Amino acid sequence: MKPRSALVIALLAVATALTGCKDDPGPPATPDWKYQVHVGDQYVALGDSYTSAPRTGHKAPDSGECQNTVVNYPHRIARATGADLVDNSCSGATTGTLKRQQLDVGHPPQLADVDEDTALITFRLGANDKSLYAHIIQCSLLSLTDKEGDPCTELDKDQGKKRLAVIIPEAQDAIEKALVTVRERAPEARIVVISYPRVAPDKGSCKKFPLPHGDYAYARRIIKGVNKGLEKGAEKIDATYIDMYAASKGHDVCSKHPWVAGFPRPKSGDAAAWHPYPVEGKEVAKLVLAAIRS
Repeated sequence: MKPRSALVIALLAVATALTGCKDDPGPPATPDWKYQVHVGDQYVALGDSYTSAPRTGHKAPDSGECQNTVVNYPHRIARATGADLVDNSCSGATTGTLKRQQLDVGHPPQLADVDEDTALITFRLGANDKSLYAHIIQCSLLSLTDKEGDPCTELDKDQGKKRLAVIIPEAQDAIEKALVTVRERAPEARIVVISYPRVAPDKGSCKKFPLPHGDYAYARRIIKGVNKGLEKGAEKIDATYIDMYAASKGHDVCSKHPWVAGFPRPKSGDAAAWHPYPVEGKEVAKLVLAAIRS
């Protein structure tokens, strides 16, 4: 199986009803010729909590602190194709955890199971590099004292080598290098790189996404910056790129049908605060499966 050229897949978002913790992808489908990955092929999922999908359903066996659930998009993809899934995604993961221990002794480096026999790899990492996503969460704390201004944007100007203008390109470089390493480990694998969905609205603000009103652009800048690194990295290694930022238009935290939960944690209990609902994982799986059709 030869690597495919980078492909941007943008889905026109359709309002989708949210599903709860009991959401289940159902029994494995009867796999057939329509996918480029088949029964018994090895599929390795690399990612952070936007892949492991904490609190979206029952924990997968041995998930531990990584909080992988049986309804996350890797499990959905595996059920549809019949591939043998190794879900190495882990909450809190960075591109650095591709090669180093994750959280506890029960979780080896994410690349541990990637080799020349791997048929499919999905990759969604980078938002935790340089603590970029944490910058958004920390910014929300400033909304307690400054709801109308842009304190995060102003503070960033004085951060020297830690300002976004410096650390976003560093994270992008780390993402590209990580993807090159993945390709070297699995030269014949079909690699699908998945971007992060939009979390902040394009305009306006809301209580579910508590940021100072002038700092929503700050949050968008971070997510777009990480996604740019993922897109460039996908192109560099001749991988398929799934544009979830485009696909999630109209489904930000402040929307009527959000794909990502806000703060505090939703009462419905079907997502962790600041993390995707099950519906986002369904949409990712749908786009990945469309990309690997024969």
